[in-house]
Amino acid sequence: MKRRFLFVLLLSIMLALLGVWGAYITVKRNPGFIGPVVMSNSRGALSYVSIHSPGWIVMNSSFNGKGKLIILDQFSNRTIFTYNVSEHLAYPIVLPKEGSYAVYVLNGSLTFSAYYPGVYPTLKVQKALYMSITILAFVLALWRWRA
Repeated sequence: MKRRFLFVLLLSIMLALLGVWGAYITVKRNPGFIGPVVMSNSRGALSYVSIHSPGWIVMNSSFNGKGKLIILDQFSNRTIFTYNVSEHLAYPIVLPKEGSYAVYVLNGSLTFSAYYPGVYPTLKVQKALYMSITILAFVLALWRWRA
């Protein structure tokens, strides 16, 4: 009875981990595109674009025009990226976690577009998933060694 319970418990943990891993693999392969969006700072009003990220994303971004570019995490109110653009900027920008971000332009006008090849789980989720798989493998090896 004890062995059967341990077997069912380990099997359910393994299947749950495989399900989570499969979900991240399918989400990872969904590329996306943002823009092109024209942003301008006229009459003292801020112009911005709001971006929602379901996970860790590297955006291949392109900015054309002149102005100060600011990318802000809207939840923590932390600046992710700042740059003074004059004419053209093509730069990969990392959105480090899930959440909402705002792309602002100050003192000018910019055209913004971005492509991201996929969405990845955040570092916290990756560490938890890898640790769970490692512990499961160790418990399975220990269980088989005792048998």
